[in-house]
Amino acid sequence: MAQAFPKQSAKGKMTKSKHRAILGIAALLIAIACGFSFYFYLDGEITLEWNSNREADLAGYKIYYGTSPRKYTDSVIVWLPQKPQGETMRHTLKGLKKNRKYYIAVTAFNQTGRESTFSNEVEGHAH
Repeated sequence: MAQAFPKQSAKGKMTKSKHRAILGIAALLIAIACGFSFYFYLDGEITLEWNSNREADLAGYKIYYGTSPRKYTDSVIVWLPQKPQGETMRHTLKGLKKNRKYYIAVTAFNQTGRESTFSNEVEGHAH
């Protein structure tokens, strides 16, 4: 049975091991290029700002978001800072798909984990 990659003479011909090395490097370069394009595709962000709640037992906020109205597929918890800085809270959602519209709502939760109702829904485009 003949080999798929027979060894050639040393006069400029490619050996089986060199061929594998070149294929490995090419595959690595393709994987890196795909990884970078995936990274750039998901590097969108939306910055939110809202009025802080005043409850004494407030622990933090939960931001819900998704690409359809009132159908939130993701969420993130924003813990209340040790030293509140003003009357507004600010958070940036990262890793979003650029130029895609997102629907977002926020809830507050207390130290026992009890969560408020949803805020009014807002929409924004990741950029």
